[in-house]
Parts: sequence; structure tokens; C-alpha cells
Amino acid sequence: MKVTRIETHLVRSARGERSPWVFVQVFTDEGLIGLGDATNWPGGAIIKKAIEDLSQFVVGEDPFHIEYLYYRMYRALDQVGQTGVVIAAISGIEIALWDIVGQALGRPIYDLIGGPCRDRVRFYSHAATPEQCALLAEKGCTAIKAYFPVAPLPPGERIELPRSISLAEERAALAHMRRCREAVGDQIDIATDVGIRYTVSAAIRLGNRLEEIGLIFYEEPVGPENIDSLAQVKAALNVPVCVGERRYTRFGFRDLIAAQAVDMIMPDVVRCGGILETKKIAAMAESYYMQVSPHNPNSAVATMASLQLMANIPNALLLEFVDAEQDADWRDDLLTDPPEVEDGYLKVPTKPGLGTGLVMKEVEKYRVDG
Repeated sequence: MKVTRIETHLVRSARGERSPWVFVQVFTDEGLIGLGDATNWPGGAIIKKAIEDLSQFVVGEDPFHIEYLYYRMYRALDQVGQTGVVIAAISGIEIALWDIVGQALGRPIYDLIGGPCRDRVRFYSHAATPEQCALLAEKGCTAIKAYFPVAPLPPGERIELPRSISLAEERAALAHMRRCREAVGDQIDIATDVGIRYTVSAAIRLGNRLEEIGLIFYEEPVGPENIDSLAQVKAALNVPVCVGERRYTRFGFRDLIAAQAVDMIMPDVVRCGGILETKKIAAMAESYYMQVSPHNPNSAVATMASLQLMANIPNALLLEFVDAEQDADWRDDLLTDPPEVEDGYLKVPTKPGLGTGLVMKEVEKYRVDG
């Protein structure tokens, strides 16, 4: 079997045409078509161009040779960069190759990387208000990431760099998170996302105030670039600290994990190299007793790929999941078999490969030029 061509589809997301989903299809001479996702907002057109450039290293090759093809692509563009756009493009192709192999062998992808450790995956959804938290709990969601109100930039400021936190903002955040906790009770896990907004001292100060909420994780209290700063925050808090959506490949996670600068990691399978690369990252984390809660605010294709990984890795905790009610209402229409929720958990796909395919009629309806 040989790869004959690669096609990229830019599809309108809830974020609009300037931040489309980037779907990848890898075609073979035996009629199998692999599906992947290379979304990394807002770079739709530039990721599509990167995939076109990478095609020369995959077309004509055996799709079973995934490790070889990954390294061929990774090394080919190392003068351009091995993060961001480049690794998103590689991720999309890599996922599609696994889909082909799974289809050819009649097995889900997780069976090809060690088999399942679970037959359902716990997830968390997003909420901005206590009322939204309560609604998610009523729907059976067992974990929620609750966002708190953030003070606007001071007059005259144009760039949001890490900053201090005022007493008023701190008190407002705590009051909001208390209302979220009251809305769902103690049986639902709650997390929050700081979004690299604060300085080290401000992140510590807020994190200590939020300890009473019983957070399952405190996401991105400071940026991931400075491991010493992350370790400083972690050491000062009694809430689990996590980062990962802005890290790429095992090389980007190695020092973070080895320094034990966080309590858990959040790699994104469509941003950090694909399924096998994310499995390698998870294995490194497992050796330090760290759990993995993948970043996954993207398409239903990305969710299906993440489910293949989460079914397999032993140290899986939670998968981020945004459904059609929180995202574009055409999200699931794009797939033959979208992700399924049952009793507050995502069902692990059982069909061969990724377990789904594109509905091209719907893709054409929402296609974006680029």
C-alpha cells in the first residue's frame, strides 16, 4: 500500500472563518482514506501550506511506516521550526496515517499502540457562570472547568503581559468560584484556567485563596516557558498545577516533567506531534507519577483522536471536551460517527482506525477559502 495524495480542508469553526478547523485526508492506492486534524488557531491557511510542503515526504510511501515518516517530516523542516504550525501539520498527517493502518487491520488505533486500559473516558466541559455549572452537572458532567471574571486592561495599556492582581479582582474571583462550587456541590470536580495572566506572586496569591474550592487543577498560572517560575508556583500551593497546551513534542515536555515543575500535563494531540508522540510524552510523565489531562478544545475529529490515546495510556485523568451545544452547532454533522457521551463519560470508539470519517457534503457547506 502507498500514499497517493494528501488533501487539506479548512472548515469554519465557531471562532469564524479566520480560525477554521484544519482537517487532513491521506489517500492510498488501495482506496483507504485516513483522517486527521491539524487545527492550531488562528493559522488555518499557513498550516494548509505546511501540509502541502510536507506531502512530498509522505506521498509514495507506505502508510504503515509511521515512525519513519514522522521523523522524515520532523527533520525536513527543522530549519523552519519544530513547533506551532509545523508540528500541527505533522500531527494531522500522523493521525491520518494511524487511521489508515487501523482501517487496514480492522482494529481501533488504541489496539495498535498497546490496547485499551479503559472502555470509557472521563471528561470536563467549560462554564463561565454558576448557572452553567449547574446545567452541566444536571446533564451528568462529572468535572467542570469554571472561568472567573477577569479585570480589563488598565486604560492606555495595549498588551496583556503577566501582571499583578488587585484585591478587588482576587475577591471577585474567589466569590465567583465559591458560587460555582455551591451550584454543583462536592461530588463534581472543578478546575480553573488562569491563562498565563499573572506574575508568579499573583498566581501564588490567587491559588492560595482558591484552595478552599478543592480544585482538581489550576491551569497555566504562569507561562510554561520559565520552568523555574512554574516550580515556584507549584511549591507554594496545595492545588495541582498543570500546563501543556503551549508545549510541543516530547522535547518540549522533557525538562518540564523532569523538573517536576507541575503536577499534571495537558498535551494536545493535534498540536504536539500526533498520537504516538503524545503517548511518548504521557510515558515520560508516568515515570514521575504525573497524570495526563489532554488539551482538546478543537473539533470532533481531534476528540476522536484524543479518545484513542486516552483509552490506551495508564495515567489518563480527564479529557477536555466541548460538545455541539457549547461549540458550532454543525460540529458533529461533519462526521459519520461523532463522539458519544454516556452517563457523563465519552464512549471509546470501537470501529477500525479513528472510528469516523468526514461527511463531505457537510464539509463543503462550511468550507473556508485558504
